[in-house]
Amino acid sequence: MEVRYQPSPPEFTIRSVISAIVSAELTSFSASIYHPPTVEQRARSMHQHEQRALLLRLFFTFIIAIPTFIISVVYMSLVPGDNQTKQYLITPMWGGNASRSEWALFFLATPIYFYGAGLFHRRSIKEIRALWRKGSTTPIIRRFTRFGSMNLLVCTAFHRHSTKRYHV
Repeated sequence: MEVRYQPSPPEFTIRSVISAIVSAELTSFSASIYHPPTVEQRARSMHQHEQRALLLRLFFTFIIAIPTFIISVVYMSLVPGDNQTKQYLITPMWGGNASRSEWALFFLATPIYFYGAGLFHRRSIKEIRALWRKGSTTPIIRRFTRFGSMNLLVCTAFHRHSTKRYHV
């Protein structure tokens, strides 16, 4: 419960309000003075929230990287060609040329692309909008040659790596 009052010292102060609440001897109530968080405390809280979100994305990406590594590296490169599981993984699926391993890697990479790296994609789009917005003072040649921050660079590298096709 929040109480607002107009103090009238010395008869009516916050101490008199707190003493009235405490003297009522109701165990379900306790009185305290609310101090709004400082700018530093709010910044620290926002920083911890951002770190937790990034850690969750990193953990999710790491969990998905394990089966991706097993399918793409272990089975496609290290397992002999006559292995039954490898033969199963390299056979085409759904009437096309894409093998079961390619479909599995596609289904594993899609959540990473949108959730794990989505933060970089959103920031990159914001950067591109800022560069190309109407009235931007950035010269045209710099718009084509500038990466801005690391977000756009990471986003581009991630996209380039995720579109590679591996053939066995």
